[in-house]
Amino acid sequence: MGCSYKNPRHVYDVLRPLLAFSKYFGLTAFSIVGEPPYVQVKVTGVEYVALLMNFVANLYCVYINVTNNRLSRWTGSAVMNLGLGFLFPLGAIVMIVLAIDNFMRRDATCQIIGELFKVDRYLQRIGHQLDHRRQYVTLVRILFVVLMLIATGTVFALGMSTISEFSIRNHLINSFSYALTGIQFMIVNFHFVAAARLVSFRLDAIKCSLKKHLDTGSWYIEQKQRWGRRVDPVDVVSELAEDFAALVDVVDRVNRIYSNQIIALITGVGMFSIFVIYATSFSYYVGRSRETRLTLILLTACVVYIIMIGLIFFTGVDVENTSNDIVGLLHEAIQRVVDSSTKRKLIWFSQQILFRRPKLRCIFYAYDWKTIYNMFGFVVTYLIILLQFDKFSDDASKKNFLTS
Repeated sequence: MGCSYKNPRHVYDVLRPLLAFSKYFGLTAFSIVGEPPYVQVKVTGVEYVALLMNFVANLYCVYINVTNNRLSRWTGSAVMNLGLGFLFPLGAIVMIVLAIDNFMRRDATCQIIGELFKVDRYLQRIGHQLDHRRQYVTLVRILFVVLMLIATGTVFALGMSTISEFSIRNHLINSFSYALTGIQFMIVNFHFVAAARLVSFRLDAIKCSLKKHLDTGSWYIEQKQRWGRRVDPVDVVSELAEDFAALVDVVDRVNRIYSNQIIALITGVGMFSIFVIYATSFSYYVGRSRETRLTLILLTACVVYIIMIGLIFFTGVDVENTSNDIVGLLHEAIQRVVDSSTKRKLIWFSQQILFRRPKLRCIFYAYDWKTIYNMFGFVVTYLIILLQFDKFSDDASKKNFLTS
């Protein structure tokens, strides 16, 4: 095709190299070929091999963790030891399910990209040129940051094995499992973050266009036809309202595609955080230095996962804040516009946002700061319950020992 990704022309050029990177790990086992508007999803033998290799690698991760179930650390609680021993196999199984889900929803993914391309064309019609290179650079930087987080955690896990008294075999298994599940976790997380950033970028374009016309006081553009002398007026308010409605539909599709996947990621991070906090507390109070070193590995992994989950909520809040900025500009325009027809269209646009506001969410909650606060409460609550049950089990074991 000969297209340069350093200067992308449209949204397809922005996303093709990023999807190709995901394809290497079997999480997007499809390709988008052709030039818009003649674009189609294609699955070749290479994609099937990538998907198969994803299955093999994750199943191997499950196998080595189950067969080598002697943990490389002890927390003092049999329940916690068992839970920590099966976190990586469970994560590998979840990643297989998510790879299948992405493969089955490949047509829906292509439809979302097509809707974004249409919005770009409509924005160009009213004179707003999108900076696709800026989108590409932003997404690549996000991808680079999360990759560095996973690489740092893996190197740290391998480095701790050099000063640990436990088996190097167990450390290698843990490092391999962490790198494999971590990079797949990162890719699934990045898919949602990239979709949210693309929507936010176009909402920001609508906001800039609205502010420009509010400052000039002109709500119509005279557009000359490519052939002939005819000039057609373009209603800016109607065009922006249609673009906003299209982005709301895109957000709804993104929510439907990634709802189950993000729920699985957030739930896994929440449960993992409970295990890590308990293990860290035990190692701090009663553990020895070798157990403390290994607890640092789990704590580092937990911090990396929490940062990536934080990216999801940050992008969700960014979409909501940009929508609020558009509402503010519309209210200001309604107060300043004199023409009754334009004012009526602005009011309809404002009501459209009121009843159909783009909001990234899953089935149970929205991706905002309130949900983050509730998640911290969830982790603390179940950690307290877990500590109480562990205390009861210790008391029971002591009583059985004395009676025997």
